Amino acid sequence: MQRLTRNAMLIALAGATAFGGWQLLRGRGVPVEAFVPPAPAVRAATVERREIADRVEALGTTSSWESIEVRPTVTEFVSEIHFTDGQAVTRGDALATLAQQEESAQLDEARAYLDEQLREVRRIEGLVARKSLPQSQLDERRTLRDIALARLAAAQAALADRTIRAPFTGLLGLRNVSPGALVTPETVITTLDDVATLRLDFTVPSALLSRLRTGDAVTAASPAFEGREFSATVTGIDSRVNPVDRSLTVRARIDNADLALRPGMLLTLVLEHHPRTALVVPEEALVHYQRSHFVLVVDGADGNRLVRREVTLGARIPGSAEILSGLEEGELVVVEGLTTARPGQQVRILAPPHAESPP
Repeated sequence: MQRLTRNAMLIALAGATAFGGWQLLRGRGVPVEAFVPPAPAVRAATVERREIADRVEALGTTSSWESIEVRPTVTEFVSEIHFTDGQAVTRGDALATLAQQEESAQLDEARAYLDEQLREVRRIEGLVARKSLPQSQLDERRTLRDIALARLAAAQAALADRTIRAPFTGLLGLRNVSPGALVTPETVITTLDDVATLRLDFTVPSALLSRLRTGDAVTAASPAFEGREFSATVTGIDSRVNPVDRSLTVRARIDNADLALRPGMLLTLVLEHHPRTALVVPEEALVHYQRSHFVLVVDGADGNRLVRREVTLGARIPGSAEILSGLEEGELVVVEGLTTARPGQQVRILAPPHAESPP
């Protein structure tokens, strides 16, 4: 009891001393504002409206845009090989030549037969014009001419089958046969891949189906090329959803003109979809309480007084957050000084870092 009485006396004495000191200073002309604590200093950011997009991170696998196994269409011996392992070829380049002596002879025979039929057609056309032969004989000869043309086309096709050419521009794989080997339609001579353009297949949750569009931007990266990013564009969305994990396969196209990437690589990627214009604030401006989100708005019309306002958040983007409701474009929100600033206080706005003059 005596201790409580003593503490009360000390508190009263301290208050009287402070009051007396304040009265003394006031009597000496010191203004009352000198005893008012200064307004806390904060940094503020402007609520901006800019283009944003939702981001989805995934893993994808590359594959050739076009890829084939080079095989012959006939059974024949290999006469020549015209490529080396890993060679780049263009469409129409000869890759291998098969034995074709018999086909060359058949082509010469077909040409000779066609020449004979053409001469006969011209001779009979003159006789029919002079009424020396009936029209029926000219029709028969023209039929033989058409047969000769078809025979020539068949001989040319048979000869062309003995020269294996690249159907598109790409990069060859390893050579699997040698000159003199007997090949069949089951023999894989080599592989051909169009690696200047790659497919990038990856899966996303099927819940994104309504928001995905062809043309969405994709940014990919590989541990093999640290610090480098590859741009891709969504070209197709699978028509079926995987019933096991409810995922959806998406395909993007990567331009690989420098041939840095190869088929079968695993890439980490970021898919940007649902582009839109939205209000955005820095993440530092947000104050979270349970499931609610707040910001401190600087009311310039009321002497930079702080107003706490609840906001509704949308997507999160690196360093910023989308505001669906609660703020207007151009308003100022506190981003530094939230630990000392309180709603209802008047604050001083500090200049942004490295700024020459305060706003």
